[in-house]
Amino acid sequence: MLLLDANVCIDVLRGRRDVAARLEAHGPAGLFLCSVVKAELAFGARLTIDPLRAADVVDAFCAPFPSLPFDDACVDAYARLRAELRTAGTTIGANDLAIAAIALTHDLGLVSDDRGAFARVPDLNVVSWRDS
Repeated sequence: MLLLDANVCIDVLRGRRDVAARLEAHGPAGLFLCSVVKAELAFGARLTIDPLRAADVVDAFCAPFPSLPFDDACVDAYARLRAELRTAGTTIGANDLAIAAIALTHDLGLVSDDRGAFARVPDLNVVSWRDS
């Protein structure tokens, strides 16, 4: 079971064939989005020349996937990770930290190509769907 990061969703929305093929081969079963990723996608849609159309495209893309919230169940994982990373001097962005906390709380791997940030998160299984 896997959580999709925003960069993977954006790859698919922009027509990146290798990532889209992996998504299609996997199918929606066992794939999740989260509220933080959906917020990032909605923000990106607002920055386009046609935000209403882009929002519709994002909504249609997101529809098949269950969405996990950043809720009280994620608080401990977030706090632990933030403290560990800060102590080690290897902090990551707030959104990435929340996404990692959601993945760990729900025992999900994370499909992302932001290996620089997520590689710092202990016990997080990060996979890439890009061919290169």
